[in-house]
Amino acid sequence: MTVQADIEMRSRRRRRRRIVPSWIWRTLRYAGLWIAFVWAVFPFYWMVVTSIRPRDELSRTPPEFLPNAITLQNYVDLIVGAQFWRFALNSLWLTGAVTILCVAIALMAGYAMARHRFRGSTALPLLMLYGQMFPAVLLLIPFYMQLRFFGWLDSIWGLIPVYMSYMLPLCVWLMRGFFSQVPHSLEDAARMDGCTRWQAFWKVIVPMARPGIVAVATWVMIHSWNEFLYASTFLISERNRTLPLGLSRLIGQYTTDWGMLMAGGVLTAMPILLVFFLLQKQLVSGVGGGAVKG
Repeated sequence: MTVQADIEMRSRRRRRRRIVPSWIWRTLRYAGLWIAFVWAVFPFYWMVVTSIRPRDELSRTPPEFLPNAITLQNYVDLIVGAQFWRFALNSLWLTGAVTILCVAIALMAGYAMARHRFRGSTALPLLMLYGQMFPAVLLLIPFYMQLRFFGWLDSIWGLIPVYMSYMLPLCVWLMRGFFSQVPHSLEDAARMDGCTRWQAFWKVIVPMARPGIVAVATWVMIHSWNEFLYASTFLISERNRTLPLGLSRLIGQYTTDWGMLMAGGVLTAMPILLVFFLLQKQLVSGVGGGAVKG
């Protein structure tokens, strides 16, 4: 933006403030923020309220915003009789394995793409992102054929390469952007102090890219934890179901146990919310820096 354009923009703002008082604009801004806040938080509030309602209140019309009575029976029934912990353990193993592998590979691939120039080094990141444009449903049949060929159908570990295939491109892109921000002089100084290239990478470059690592790990964790399409296609037996797949059993053809379903939604969302609260600063800076740079 040029200086002249900036001056004209400021003059338009001053003229607008003369027409409409500043307190009106301030009130409108705060009202918009509150509307956006309620719009974002209300679904989670309704899920929590529904999970603690007694069963006789779930079918009332019109629904009430506050429950007349509070009960934890839905949580007890879910945990005791719905194999919740088995499904949660399957999701935990799957999410942990995919997150660790994606972060490890993205670290090395992102560093190589940010530090080294080779034939196709400019086009490769774009081609990787173009692969993200295809709908996930288009890959169901190729993935099914491959998993059946290797004997990995109905296996938790068979989902690991499936999840990694569409998560890795964006992970590598983000890590490439973060490694591009780290000055070459820091790595050169470490090499002059006697570090090998591998030591300089782990002791200097990786700590500098910690926000990017947190952003990548959180993104992979959320998508692996909540993924439903591939899990519902490739997992058949009851013992191998993940948490979203297990909760879908509560939705029947003629009836749905809304109390237990909302209780499962609350318990499923709690680990992700906890991660956001603990790592929100690194996550925001990680997504912003990795997406803009490089």
